[in-house]
Amino acid sequence: MMRRGKRTVVLGLLGIILLIAGSFMAVDWMIFLFGIKTIYAGVAKPMVSVICLILVLMIGKDGIDRKDTAILIAAFVCIVPVDILMSIVALSPNVTVSSPEFMVGGVLSIIANVLLLIRHGRGFPYLRSGLGKLKTLPGLWSFLWLPLLAYGLFAVALIPLMKPMIEVGHLAIGLSYSVILATSMWVAWETLRHKLYPRINAWLASVGITCWFLTEIVGEIFNIQIGTISDLMFNFVWVFYGTCIVCIALSGYRWNDD
Repeated sequence: MMRRGKRTVVLGLLGIILLIAGSFMAVDWMIFLFGIKTIYAGVAKPMVSVICLILVLMIGKDGIDRKDTAILIAAFVCIVPVDILMSIVALSPNVTVSSPEFMVGGVLSIIANVLLLIRHGRGFPYLRSGLGKLKTLPGLWSFLWLPLLAYGLFAVALIPLMKPMIEVGHLAIGLSYSVILATSMWVAWETLRHKLYPRINAWLASVGITCWFLTEIVGEIFNIQIGTISDLMFNFVWVFYGTCIVCIALSGYRWNDD
């Protein structure tokens, strides 16, 4: 079990994250409703990512295992610069979704997601052991319903957005990113179904990656700039994304002796 002092520090950092997130979300709504000019939200958002990186670096001997912690650290080393670059994109009127800053951020984000996909796969034992089940219809359905659900949600969400994504030159990276996220979401939920992590960790990882998928959907609606709806969606990006990175960071800790 994690020492009480360390648990207190972790919960304290989580409290700081909640205070910062509440403040910049309120500012985002003030900007949307009243048009105020401030860079506060753009500066504060990466601070949450930095604190999440600190949480991950603190895991130490309280993690699932060394490999799991190492992959998680590598993922957050990519995530922090992504969030800084995305804040630059949001703050600068001269930076668009086809700018180098955005593209570099997109590539780093893809790398982070691939790392998390590998982490949550835990060697993908269900792929190796599930081949025999595919010979029967019940076994085939038992294996396929979860990936079909993940990719079905991807298709339902992204197909209506494809035309405007083409118009802003964002189709290739947007679809690539979304496919990886859909795959990552499927693999994350397999951790819960196949008990690859302690239950609390599996739930945190699954909810975190699902929130990242939802972040991509609302983020794409903002990126294609289709008027008020895009401006409105901007206010929900960090509702999902903040939840995502906090859940993933906390999923690295062993919270009990299961």
